[in-house]
Amino acid sequence: MIKQNQRKFNAIHILVDALSAVISIVISFLISDSIHKIDFNSTKIKSDSFILIILSLGIVLLHLMFYALYDLYRSYRTTRLRYEAMNIIKANITAFFILELTLLITESIYQLQLFLIIFFVADTFIIIAYRFFLRRILRYLRSKGYNKKYIVIIGINACTEKFIENIKRNPDLGYEIAGYFNDKPVNTINKPFLGSFKALARYFEVNTIDEAVLMTSDSNEKILIMIYNICERFGIKTSIIPNIFGSFSSRIYVSKFGSLPVMSLRNVPLDNKLNAFIKRLSDIVISIIGIIVSSPLMIGVAIAIKATSKGKIIFKQERIGYNRKRFTMYKFRSMKENSEILDKMTEKDDERCTKVGKFIRRFSIDELPQLFNVLIGNMSLVGPRPETPFFVSKFQKSIPQYMLKHYVKPGMTGWAQVNDLRGGDTSIEERIKYDMYYIENWTFMFDIKILFMTLTKGIFSKNGF
Repeated sequence: MIKQNQRKFNAIHILVDALSAVISIVISFLISDSIHKIDFNSTKIKSDSFILIILSLGIVLLHLMFYALYDLYRSYRTTRLRYEAMNIIKANITAFFILELTLLITESIYQLQLFLIIFFVADTFIIIAYRFFLRRILRYLRSKGYNKKYIVIIGINACTEKFIENIKRNPDLGYEIAGYFNDKPVNTINKPFLGSFKALARYFEVNTIDEAVLMTSDSNEKILIMIYNICERFGIKTSIIPNIFGSFSSRIYVSKFGSLPVMSLRNVPLDNKLNAFIKRLSDIVISIIGIIVSSPLMIGVAIAIKATSKGKIIFKQERIGYNRKRFTMYKFRSMKENSEILDKMTEKDDERCTKVGKFIRRFSIDELPQLFNVLIGNMSLVGPRPETPFFVSKFQKSIPQYMLKHYVKPGMTGWAQVNDLRGGDTSIEERIKYDMYYIENWTFMFDIKILFMTLTKGIFSKNGF
């Protein structure tokens, strides 16, 4: 029944996605026409009318194909809308670049660059809005008892009670636990005891179960294979939650090493090559724009530093970056010459700062030369702030998760910084919590959010000094 429902939803998704593409094409033509006043009766447009029809059909088909490739026609019952929306955006961006490349090669379509941009913006908005409202409707119906999935728990381990509690707290997900199988009843599990593992086949013969969650802590391979084979024989989707999950981060990530499945204890989205490419491309584009736009300000700051204090304009310091590699970070010099103390963090009203230095540190202007670090590639616009080797060595010994920040490139700004966790008088432990949240939850839109917060809240932070 659940599989039949999913097939129906997939058919609806495909129809709505195709309809959305058609509506977006119409919207794009109307807006393009109002801006460029395209004469659709002109000889040029008429000669390309066949190509326009083919392009429109191609857009719809390409649209549906990439939605399928980005796994958008599956159940997103337990997945956040943000993940689904990011897949929609990725699919549309991929299709957009392919169509742009086609236009570049053919050179036969008239004034359609704007059309494509409007189309993909409109289509992305419509599809995300549709998926959002569909989720709300489905979750409401599931909370009322419709479209339920019946699951059984097989075995008891450290994660069982937490799993049951999660199901109980989220009735809108539409899961109902029929009971559990184990060697013997467990008093702390407030669900029906269905029998031992030997009773599995007999139970599945007379009851309709959609999914089985294997939580046994038994390491006996024969028993595990027996349980799995029974579930497979009755066509029951089987998930495994190992006992080890109770001791580590909930963000366990399963990938492949050749043909072997590998469990990573932390999920790092930027390990994905496409995500890394998107982030690097945005770093290059935005850093170049930033350098051009801020050039007058940087020249003014350089003159002010040179005119008011002795020493070099640019302060260079060794920092620890991606994969624990050392690099040279650039800043405008904000302190008196040779006054840096390696084992001392900057404090509020630090006597070592020059008058110009206090001003540029207050508004983070001293960080602008790091745009060149971003362009070179040893930093990113957004990421955990890098520290000197001395402090890295110090914090590594006292803060267990400190070194995990080097999973990604360091940034000019970060999630911790825009939440007022900057400066020497804020908790390093708290900063690491924010850094790890960023690393494990990275999306392109998360970066954009942090950049906007930096331009508003971050620059005028109470801890900027």
